[in-house]
Amino acid sequence: MHIYVGTFTDGFMGGAPSEGLYIFDFDGDALRAKPVGIARDVFSPSYLALDAAGRRLYAAERQLDIDDRTTGAISAWSIAADGGLAPLWKIASGGANCAHIRVAPDGRSLAVANPLGPTVALCRLGTDGRPDGPLRIARHEGRGARPRQAEPWPHSAYFDRDGARLLACDLALDRIFVYRTDARGMGLPPGPQPFAQVHSGAGARHMAWSRDGATAYVANELDSTLSVFAYDGESGSLICKQTLLSVADEAQAEGNQPAEIMVSPDGRHLYVSNRGADCISVLAIDAVTGRLAHASQALVHGRVPRNICLSPDGRFAFVANQLSGQIGLYRVDGASGTLAYAGVLCEVPNPSCIVLFDSGFG
Repeated sequence: MHIYVGTFTDGFMGGAPSEGLYIFDFDGDALRAKPVGIARDVFSPSYLALDAAGRRLYAAERQLDIDDRTTGAISAWSIAADGGLAPLWKIASGGANCAHIRVAPDGRSLAVANPLGPTVALCRLGTDGRPDGPLRIARHEGRGARPRQAEPWPHSAYFDRDGARLLACDLALDRIFVYRTDARGMGLPPGPQPFAQVHSGAGARHMAWSRDGATAYVANELDSTLSVFAYDGESGSLICKQTLLSVADEAQAEGNQPAEIMVSPDGRHLYVSNRGADCISVLAIDAVTGRLAHASQALVHGRVPRNICLSPDGRFAFVANQLSGQIGLYRVDGASGTLAYAGVLCEVPNPSCIVLFDSGFG
């Protein structure tokens, strides 16, 4: 299994500057990661996405080049048999500080969030896998209740199950915006319900879908909560049906900031990385209602867990501890979802995102 680790090359948040995009081969029997290489000539490729076929890797880069901070970048890489990467193309992302990227279910579009745009952008891809036409861009306006919410901050963007809509979390506006992806023209028009609201000051950061695409789980960074929404794929509507802490109790929630959120491959558990409490929360998902209940927690044995990723078979979890420069490895109990710490898998400066491709090795 190939492991791709996105990083901050500029020493963001006081972490050590990295060299680029790190590549490893993971042996699941020996629980070891062998370095494959580093893709350089990138500028903080802090978030990554893989196409369904495992042929291309896409990165959200914070800058287009070293001298230009006015726009971020979208970059594409071909994946070799040994996991190595070769650059294919790079374009401006439609706004500064590009922070998040996703691939559409059909593989024909990319979506990015640019917090300092503040914009969300859709990039169409041609049959050759290259950008097809200009970006379609939506610009956010307004402010939220907290000092950190003085300007819009689109933090992430996600396609729904059939790719007809794009949902974007804005940390400053406390909203999940809903955009249509099928419209012609240059923009991203809103859906019939243009947005859903999390509570004031929550700070919607990242989102995860249930396996059936009927429930959306939102990690709220600023008050350490999770919001659970029922999603109607026909109308594109969102209705909030539950809000709870991202950690087990209020004492842990003080000063805590949830970062990544992920549903297990079998759809039975939700995983949340918590910066401050420095733990991973495991929540059970009700198979009928989609509601959440805290099941267990696991310490990350590092500092600032910015990202968590589960292996496609659900046996392992990988955690990017940003300020301690480590990728932590866990075994996953299939029945309970509990994480058992297996140690530091590898050291990577300022890791921010982990993507896995199961090539049949390990």
